[in-house]
Amino acid sequence: MFLKKIIRLVFSIALLFFLFSLLNVELLIEVIKSVDKLVYSIAILVCVLANLLCSFRWGSFSIANQMAVPRKFFVLFYFESIAANCILPGGILGGDMWRTARIIKEHKKNSISHDSIGENTKNKLLKLSVSSVFIDRIHGFWSLCFIGLICYLLIFFSTFENSIEISQLKKDSSIEKNFYLIILLSVSSLPLFINYIYLFFGKYISNNFFYKQYFNFEIKNLWLESKRIKTVLISLTSQVFFGVVFWICMFCIGININIFFVLLVVPGIFLFASLPIAIAGFGPREAGSLIFLMPIGINAEQIFISSVLFGLTSTIIGGFTLLLNLFLQSKNR
Repeated sequence: MFLKKIIRLVFSIALLFFLFSLLNVELLIEVIKSVDKLVYSIAILVCVLANLLCSFRWGSFSIANQMAVPRKFFVLFYFESIAANCILPGGILGGDMWRTARIIKEHKKNSISHDSIGENTKNKLLKLSVSSVFIDRIHGFWSLCFIGLICYLLIFFSTFENSIEISQLKKDSSIEKNFYLIILLSVSSLPLFINYIYLFFGKYISNNFFYKQYFNFEIKNLWLESKRIKTVLISLTSQVFFGVVFWICMFCIGININIFFVLLVVPGIFLFASLPIAIAGFGPREAGSLIFLMPIGINAEQIFISSVLFGLTSTIIGGFTLLLNLFLQSKNR
């Protein structure tokens, strides 16, 4: 396990250095100097709001799974997981493992007086906690893809100002672009597909022994919660905010780009960042940003720095959360 963490750490650093070696160092320094600190501080604040909404969404799924945890702890644990992402190798998995463990521990404290899920064996608690974290991630990615698809339709059918990225997008008929749009459409259509499956095969699935034994409780509650208007709106808003943060990070170093185009490509960029081969997404995210943004003529050095700045927003939030926790713990002693 420790060896895997070291390998991921080395891979992340090696990928960053490889990308760095392809760039012009003098231009990189100039881009760093051009960062508008006031605008970047706004990006950090918007990122805080986005993560706050994500903690609300995760809390809704966990409570739907009858985890006996007060809502305020979901905010605390979610921001702790951001700090864990910055420390633990493995991309977002490190933070997800952290909040899974924390929510189980807190549930055990509260279920002493209020046992909301019956006989809480370790395996059952783990299953409930992991499933709520997993569906939270899936719901967030679905929201990103849905927003990306809507933005593509807005760009394609609207009369936006003919910027370079919009003109190239409309003219582009490559296999890569069509494949990406198919992914966005497929993920966005997933709820309809699941509804279709349950409509025609629901009776068979419900009677299946394996389903009844292991998944009936979790899937039913999480599926109902995922369709609630409040949950969907929170999820969509949080992902729009993340896209806006990425756009602000580009804007603060002088990149003038259509925000709808940014919201269109962030699902692909964030998917790269989620690969469990790096720390806090650094390395894969920068590679994804270069792949998606270089074809529209943006300076590679600017793309690299804007992606790093985006990653640093969460790192700064995670670092602040870690320091705040240490301060509160020392105060309570």
